[in-house]
Amino acid sequence: MTYRINIISNEIIFLTLIKKFVEKIELDIQVSQTDSLNVLYKKMKDNYYDLIIVDGNFSENSAIDLIHIIRFKLKTFTPIWFFTVIQTPEYYKKALQVGANVIIERPFDPIEIASQIHGFLTKKVTVKN
Repeated sequence: MTYRINIISNEIIFLTLIKKFVEKIELDIQVSQTDSLNVLYKKMKDNYYDLIIVDGNFSENSAIDLIHIIRFKLKTFTPIWFFTVIQTPEYYKKALQVGANVIIERPFDPIEIASQIHGFLTKKVTVKN
């Protein structure tokens, strides 16, 4: 089975770090990058993903707004993992309210994240939108 992950980031270091370690997972994983809202709309309309990773430093929009767009405008149920640099209870609550499923604080251990992604994908029950 091929798993598909969409990383939404316009920060090359974040993208490279996640992609490098995810590709070391012994699963068939296609990693896609989205670096703008225009690309996001097209990719989410034309493709199915098993996991969406949102970079909290996405500079085109606030990450909270971006998650809201994914959940409510694009109407997707795909799990969203949100990597944030803001670490306040209010911000976490807002991220969960707009649709983030998992919140991960930056900085993070990429090996641990790859392991969590592996565990998530292999236990995931697929629900088509």
